[in-house]
Amino acid sequence: MYYEDPILKLEDFSLNIGNTKILKNLDLDIYPGEIILLYGPRNSGKSSLLRSFVHLNEELYNNVEGVGGIYFLGKSVFDLDRKYLRSQITYSDPTFVENLNFLTLKEILNLSLGLKLKDISKEYFSILEKLGISKIFSDLDNLKEYNSLKNWSIGEKISLITFISLARRPKVFIFDSILDHLDDFLLEDVKDILYRIKEDRTLIISTRNFSLFSDIAERVVFLDDGKISFAGKTESFIINYPK
Repeated sequence: MYYEDPILKLEDFSLNIGNTKILKNLDLDIYPGEIILLYGPRNSGKSSLLRSFVHLNEELYNNVEGVGGIYFLGKSVFDLDRKYLRSQITYSDPTFVENLNFLTLKEILNLSLGLKLKDISKEYFSILEKLGISKIFSDLDNLKEYNSLKNWSIGEKISLITFISLARRPKVFIFDSILDHLDDFLLEDVKDILYRIKEDRTLIISTRNFSLFSDIAERVVFLDDGKISFAGKTESFIINYPK
């Protein structure tokens, strides 16, 4: 039982893009301190739903229409300033990895965090260490070599995106399939970090690989053909929905 008001709420929400109804009459409450696993097959509407929380569909497609309500801390996201909304809810997906190729390390840290390389604190370095990329920041020679993000591996880029998300200290983290691309060892370290910070934050992890995150998620939202087919405890989903 939850005693707090939901931090995110869907109320009979539907999403149309062009002539296609992507999401259909969704109702869902998400609470502070939860780790939610958004699970479902390809083209089930997972990314469209997650982008709806931060008004991102409108920047990617023409003729986007949301019907019903989406609320952040009780206020309609349609009435909130997008810059403010995205400072409170961070969203990342695999396209972010590709976009990093057009920036340098200095540029991405300055644009995302207003941070200079020389100002990285012990707290930040500890997170970088846990994410397996602290070596890049350990001396000037490494910084020169890695300043071009084209020289980074996919895993290193995902770790950097995860670091930026953590360092911004939002109220809600949304990882849209991006963590699926980490190797097993790094994934365990990332999950450990996410689990430790969840007390005063909310995490939504979208995946098509249920087993990767079922050990840290309290609830599963199963999306299929734009509809929520299940929303409940992970243990109940495991029993009732064979993978």
